[in-house]
Amino acid sequence: MLHYFGHLLSQYGYVVVALFMVTEGCGIPVPAETMLVTAAAFAARGRLSIAGVMLAGALGGIVGGTLGYLIGARGGLPFLRRHGSRFGVDEARLAGAQEFFRRRGGSAAFLGRFVAFLRIVVPMLAGVAHMSVGRFSAYNAAGAVAAAMAYGLLGYEFGRDLPALEHHLTLATIALLALTLVAVAAMRWRGRRRSLRVTPPLREGGP
Repeated sequence: MLHYFGHLLSQYGYVVVALFMVTEGCGIPVPAETMLVTAAAFAARGRLSIAGVMLAGALGGIVGGTLGYLIGARGGLPFLRRHGSRFGVDEARLAGAQEFFRRRGGSAAFLGRFVAFLRIVVPMLAGVAHMSVGRFSAYNAAGAVAAAMAYGLLGYEFGRDLPALEHHLTLATIALLALTLVAVAAMRWRGRRRSLRVTPPLREGGP
């Protein structure tokens, strides 16, 4: 795969980096993260500029996330209200998603930029939940810049040893996904405990 990406980068340079990031943000599962890191490896070998790679990755991430948000806002909610029952999504779950993005949407939009699966689903879910456009845009942009810099530096550091680069990238992705799952589970647990505390106990003998 890295060899194929190298061929694309030789032909199209920074454009293909941005295009992969935009495509992923629109909900199409392409290996944008690997493309960004491979481009940074090219920069380590003097074939591209690392600043240009990071800029292309950041701009592509911002545009892709924004498009994903718009897709979710304009088409996602009507689709889920019409067909959501097939996937176990009802009005209560939609209301829960809206509440989650109202309270935690900024963190989700920012941290989601660092994990491939979340880069695909979080912008659309934020749109479905009608998270504030301004708030989403700010956190999405900040996350896109931070992720482009982090993965760019990773690729630049290990760019002269592609097998080591691929190994470290896999480990980093697994670690970030595991941390995200733990964080989500912890938030759900805290939410359930809070709801149990505020729900009054049932009294015997009726009201």
